[in-house]
Amino acid sequence: MNELNLKLAGCTHKQKPNIFIDGKEVKYSKDNFGNLVVNYKTEKDSVEVAICKYLEINSKLWFLMSLVFFFISIFGIFDARYDKKCVVIDCKYNIKLKEKTNIKFTLCDVSKNDLNNQGRGVVWEGDCQCEQIKNIGYTDQKARKKLKLMFWIKFLLWVALIVGVILALVL
Repeated sequence: MNELNLKLAGCTHKQKPNIFIDGKEVKYSKDNFGNLVVNYKTEKDSVEVAICKYLEINSKLWFLMSLVFFFISIFGIFDARYDKKCVVIDCKYNIKLKEKTNIKFTLCDVSKNDLNNQGRGVVWEGDCQCEQIKNIGYTDQKARKKLKLMFWIKFLLWVALIVGVILALVL
């Protein structure tokens, strides 16, 4: 039985990607340093690891869902906040396993135009043979524009609410 100990470093509380091993999403836990840790056991000699982070605001019904949750959460007071950096990560690796394999992935800060990243989403280090299939990380400019649009719409809804309350109290 082969064991894969995977560690994902560099995650913030809003930037938690999904981790897939052989096409199935795996659950992870946090260690004392805030890293995401996965312990995976398999009989296979190699596994395909995918690390993906997509944005909710890029879904088909993003505008409608954003407004619905805005009203449900009492005009956005209790609403979950979107990731303002709008970072998209799409990485896939094929890892050759040994009896006990340790590998660490570190998320790159793609929100800054760092020449060291060169468009990569993650950097890996470990004691195994790792074949990179795909490694993309970028800031989604369309999502940033959508966030700005939603900010102004929510602001105007707040102004309309305040004006409505003032008119209701005066009349």
